[in-house]
Amino acid sequence: MLADIFDATFLRKLESLCIGCRKTYLGNRKGNYEMVNKRGSSIEFADYQEYVPGDDFRYIDWNIYGRLDKLLIKTFKEEVELSVHILMDSSRSMLFPKEDKKFEYAKNLAIALSYIALSSKNSVRVAKLADGDSILNTRTPFFQKKENIFKISDFLDNVVPEGTLDFFNSIVKYAYDVKSTRGTVVLISDFMLEPEVYRKGLNFLRYKNYDIKVIQILGSTELDPFSKIKKGHIVDVETKEKRSIVFSEANRRRYKNSLEEHNRQLQRFCRVNKIIYSLAKTHIKFEDFILRELPRIGFVR
Repeated sequence: MLADIFDATFLRKLESLCIGCRKTYLGNRKGNYEMVNKRGSSIEFADYQEYVPGDDFRYIDWNIYGRLDKLLIKTFKEEVELSVHILMDSSRSMLFPKEDKKFEYAKNLAIALSYIALSSKNSVRVAKLADGDSILNTRTPFFQKKENIFKISDFLDNVVPEGTLDFFNSIVKYAYDVKSTRGTVVLISDFMLEPEVYRKGLNFLRYKNYDIKVIQILGSTELDPFSKIKKGHIVDVETKEKRSIVFSEANRRRYKNSLEEHNRQLQRFCRVNKIIYSLAKTHIKFEDFILRELPRIGFVR
């Protein structure tokens, strides 16, 4: 996988990026995530903030107090390590429609984002969201060095999407496994879930104070299945439920409107709750999505 897509030129472009984070976390190692803190552990001045009870008196700027009669404290820039958690939907729906190659696209995204994180001297872990597996079989360790990208690639090559996904319980199981390792969580899925299901899972991550980013992956066939067939049976690839359907123009509009409304609800929920959301369409060139779309929305910088 690495040799086919991630050539030297593309890797250099990835190395110039870093994953953005809207929250403040304290790290044990130096990295490229710039954090503003009040502790003065860095010598690089950042800005002033109003004094609040509990702030250290040592960082009050008394010269400004003498001129403006305001208590302001100095803040400082510090580059710390950011923990990046990349969680991939590995339910069977990610394999269908086959021609859309959603899971292949998802794996490439996971590798690219992992490489960006490792190049920024941050730690990264990749995990699959799956039902019924031992937690030991569903995620990598935390990696900090760029050469570990090969281990991440090998892990993903061995993931076979299957079964259904209990989104909330998979999220909870993962969060309790990593315990206090806070940071950015990147969720990669087609999000073919009921709104109350993904809301419950995302709200749990919000409660745990993660910085959350969502990538929804859909393909052209899934976006418009009516363009290729007129009538037949549809099968739920996870539950095996079958239904007969005639792909009339009215049904085509109904499907299109329902899917667009489903996606709008997800996007709206993310926007209201300050979660970065992006829709990745698999017919869009993968490199363009990484290098153009994600920087545009502040996912990477």
